[in-house]
Amino acid sequence: MSDTPDNASALALVNTIKRRIESRYTRLLFVHKELAGLDAAAKQQEKLTPSGSFEDFVFSRIDFSVYKKIDAEEFRLLFDDGLADYSEAFYQKAFNMNREEVRGVIARSYIQAGPFYVCKQAGHLILSIMRTLHTSLEFAPIIAAGELSGADQLRLMAELLDGTVIRHSDNSETKLFVPGKNSGSPLLCGTFYPLGKACTITLIP
Repeated sequence: MSDTPDNASALALVNTIKRRIESRYTRLLFVHKELAGLDAAAKQQEKLTPSGSFEDFVFSRIDFSVYKKIDAEEFRLLFDDGLADYSEAFYQKAFNMNREEVRGVIARSYIQAGPFYVCKQAGHLILSIMRTLHTSLEFAPIIAAGELSGADQLRLMAELLDGTVIRHSDNSETKLFVPGKNSGSPLLCGTFYPLGKACTITLIP
């Protein structure tokens, strides 16, 4: 019996990959907006005598209020389904918890209210989790171990996606490509354009 996935399974996997690319783009876009804001603020204050460290300056600019009420679709994209964007090793390093423990903290901290998820009580732990998940670019492979059986299918999927262009909700486009056939080269990369600036990341190492 062939281990090639049937059409329904293949379509489901492609839709999952598209959603994961959308979540990565959403995080990249947020980070680029934050960096642009920091740059503008720094330029406004460049003639002033610094009153603290750069780290203090950055922390003072963080707007934690964005985590009080989050659009339901974005919440699911980044903080529910989007938890798959990071590896178990990332969760252990960042929070000393596994993915499902982090999911539990988020689930206990938020309640859905119409088209939003609202934080019931903001504390240091949940704000730290939300901020880290919102801004970290330490992404896991776009396809997790076990979703395909073996390196050959990973390579085949990468080749199938080579040249694909994905349009995001803000009409920005991400271009997927296989960077080369050399040993050690990533199987698949994507060039994203947050705020119109090209940003290439590895999707399948």
